[in-house]
Amino acid sequence: MTLSVVIPAYNRATLLPITLRSLLAQDRVADEILVVDDGSSDGTAEVAESFGSPVRVIRQCNQGPGAARNRGLAEARGECIHFFDSDDLAMPGLHRAQLEALEREQADLAYSPWVKAHLDPNRGVIPTNHALQASGLPQRSLVRALLTDWSVVPICCLVRRKLVEKIGGFPESLHVAEDQLFFLRLLLAGCTCVHTPDTLVLYRDESHSKLSGGNEATRLRHLREWARFLVLARQDCLAAGLDPAAWFGFRRRALIALQDMKASGDSSAALQEDLTDILNAFPLPPALYQLSRMLQQKGEGLTARLFNRRAHRCFRSAPLTAAQRAGATEALAAAAMRTQVC
Repeated sequence: MTLSVVIPAYNRATLLPITLRSLLAQDRVADEILVVDDGSSDGTAEVAESFGSPVRVIRQCNQGPGAARNRGLAEARGECIHFFDSDDLAMPGLHRAQLEALEREQADLAYSPWVKAHLDPNRGVIPTNHALQASGLPQRSLVRALLTDWSVVPICCLVRRKLVEKIGGFPESLHVAEDQLFFLRLLLAGCTCVHTPDTLVLYRDESHSKLSGGNEATRLRHLREWARFLVLARQDCLAAGLDPAAWFGFRRRALIALQDMKASGDSSAALQEDLTDILNAFPLPPALYQLSRMLQQKGEGLTARLFNRRAHRCFRSAPLTAAQRAGATEALAAAAMRTQVC
């Protein structure tokens, strides 16, 4: 199967090279790597063009990550698509293992573990937590898991192009949680998934921000966008014949989103009304949701103290394996940095 990697990039001139080198060091190099320059002002496009084939640059005015990914999808030629980020690294062997898993299992999407890590020129890869999504896919409805107590990130997913086109790509109206709505729509369209546990993606945990930014205005937008995601997710599910408001975990998310919006002074009355409708579908005293949230937080705190796992349980974390540590070192070596994993 042919493979296209799509990378949305905004002002990533200094960070993009290490990402591209990790992708070009794969033992199964992608047939094309499309860098969608989303209106950068720092020479991101020129940096990407300096790599030559199979890297190809697409320029557009700033439209956000969803639109950038969709532009890349529209121009991609591969049968499989990997939506990657402009500052992360792929462990050697990632693409080969995921393509083989898709073929072997006749699945639509292959999903790898990932780890947040700081990349230090002198000390190498410094993981900031355990490997996330290391223990495989939930053994129940993935739709229910996604909307209640699970999460997914596109940088770990290699997906068949025909299914992405079937759902219309990424929603462009959302700039936060657009990846979660994208994955939900894949699942509602019948997407079958396979986990590739021995692979790894390094998510750079640096002080810089991602495309979505990190200031106070962005934080408030994040609250509103996350609430919109819940409302849109319910609409999509209702159209498919199921109501996620029947699930306690989904209603708890709606209550948290509603409370956060009110606490921030957000005046989106229509959106708050939609969240209230979710809660009223199966009404319970708010204290029950608060108790559930408190117990979950205490459980996570206990897990952190006992096992040094600081990630939310939805990320299904586990210690890095020896193979993953070696792969992280090799990925960094391929990017021409010192090759030590602390």
